[in-house]
Amino acid sequence: MFELAEDRERLLPLLLLADEDETVVCSYIDEGELFAIRDGDQDIGVLLLTAEGNVVEIKNLALDEEHQGKGLGREAVEFAKRRARELGAERLVVGTADAARDTVAFHEHVGFRRTGIRAGFFDAYPTEIWIDGVKARDMVMFEMEL
Repeated sequence: MFELAEDRERLLPLLLLADEDETVVCSYIDEGELFAIRDGDQDIGVLLLTAEGNVVEIKNLALDEEHQGKGLGREAVEFAKRRARELGAERLVVGTADAARDTVAFHEHVGFRRTGIRAGFFDAYPTEIWIDGVKARDMVMFEMEL
């Protein structure tokens, strides 16, 4: 189900589901470990993990709409936790737009706790990010102890 991606460019459309600005995604697409979430021979999602010291960050986690709400996001977070432990991490972190209310709720539901806000984070994006009619301004940060 989780396959280390060698051809990262093929996963760009899925990466853009979680981070709508292609310029920003392209700035980090080559970082860390990028996993294709697969159903048979079909790419249905992505998980990008970056490591720094004793922290692993979920830089991007996205599932195509057809596969959302089926427990695969939770499974991806569990996979990320296992991989982070393998890398010697003590914490797993993730951030999301303040306007992404469903994503904020998801992170809390799977065991992350809010740790802070990066004020104005999305103001620096080349294009405005709108989610469900709300302009994204700040990044909400979450973490979990491993």
